[in-house]
Amino acid sequence: MTLALLHTELSMLVTALWYEIDHGDGSAAAGYFTADAELTFSRRTFRGTDEINGVYRDRTARGPRVSRHLMSNFHVLRHESDRVEAVSALVLYAQDGTPPVPTTVPVLVADVHDRFVRVGGAGGEARGWLIASRRIENRFLMPGDVLAVPTE
Repeated sequence: MTLALLHTELSMLVTALWYEIDHGDGSAAAGYFTADAELTFSRRTFRGTDEINGVYRDRTARGPRVSRHLMSNFHVLRHESDRVEAVSALVLYAQDGTPPVPTTVPVLVADVHDRFVRVGGAGGEARGWLIASRRIENRFLMPGDVLAVPTE
């Protein structure tokens, strides 16, 4: 697989996950992760798809929220045939309520470090890529804004 194709496949996966969170309720987010994945927001880590499902279930239980996770600067750091490490920039606009909400500034700018693994389907054929580890490191955080996921 060429680096360009790899870059496209993985950035599409990341974009699809952010779309699920922004346009759905995040209930399908765990499907983008391996069963034993780790998801870290700042200093709080969730392990396995049950805990990841819990993050988005709790987010939904808070009530209506408008968010847009804007991903850019996707960069492959290391790659092997079945394992990839990448980093991307995340700009998050978010506010509790229903759309339209008043214009807002980003509540967060972060680096997102992902480790992807290629997983097989039935019979050993390649099924695609999943996230084995995701670490979101805040770089800019709007004082006073409440993130919808636990970070401590």
